[in-house]
Amino acid sequence: MRSVQWAGYIGLLLILGVRVSAGQQVPQHFYNVDKEVSIRGTVREVIMEPRNQDTAPFLMVILEEKTSGKQYRVEISPVWFFEQDLYQGESLNITGSLVAEGTVNLIMARQVRFRGEVMTVRDKHGFPNWSGGRGRQKGRRKR
Repeated sequence: MRSVQWAGYIGLLLILGVRVSAGQQVPQHFYNVDKEVSIRGTVREVIMEPRNQDTAPFLMVILEEKTSGKQYRVEISPVWFFEQDLYQGESLNITGSLVAEGTVNLIMARQVRFRGEVMTVRDKHGFPNWSGGRGRQKGRRKR
């Protein structure tokens, strides 16, 4: 009887789309163009966040907004896609979708402006430019 209950729970989790991986749960959030914001701030921390086994880590930064001092966790792209190094103390302008994730202010970046360049990591609808893989990524840089 217990195995039938467990099978039912597992089936329910699969139906609900809950992803469980070896000790690590990947947050599920989606780009919402209606919640797009632009934030100008200073990088307080650069994070290489592991996501799934056998995939490249994600480039994340903690960005402190210049005017309010509020901190945002910014999800940029897989590390292999973002060709530049970012440094603590560097100024960035981020355009992206604000996602409510508990008490954390998360922004899924669409464009990153820094050092006089603009790197577009998602299209205007929020679809990732890296989705084609390493050899098939879409155009991403404007000057």
